[in-house]
Amino acid sequence: MEQADISFIAQAYNKSIKLIGTLLESKISDPQVSFDMFMIMHIIEQSGSEPITLSEIAETQEVTKSAISRKVGTLLDLGLIEQKSDRVDRRKKYLTLTNRGRELYWKNDKIFKEMLDDVAKRYGKDDFLKTLEHINKIVEVIKDTMED
Repeated sequence: MEQADISFIAQAYNKSIKLIGTLLESKISDPQVSFDMFMIMHIIEQSGSEPITLSEIAETQEVTKSAISRKVGTLLDLGLIEQKSDRVDRRKKYLTLTNRGRELYWKNDKIFKEMLDDVAKRYGKDDFLKTLEHINKIVEVIKDTMED
């Protein structure tokens, strides 16, 4: 790859992924909640009535447990999630949203949906979805090269 290609990739990263994360985080109604924390809340909410552990959340986000445990700790301290021990195996802890957490989650989920609907409308829904599909393919190829 040429130096110009690498510069273009770095610029695309800074203008897209980094900016998107910063923008989404700025939209969250509670300044103490990062976008990563919101995504943890999203995973918990999407698990529905199925109990979910910190390990399962880490697996879903494709990160280590330690990478999200501090964020989970903050969500616990803020009273947005709660932790309950398994009745059989007390070491196993399940995470659920509190009523306050669920309220904050749905308020922000609505904000993000409206924003993404606007992006899809302006960019074109099919093009938007196709672009995200391409990004996912690129990420998979990068992961494969890291494993080699």
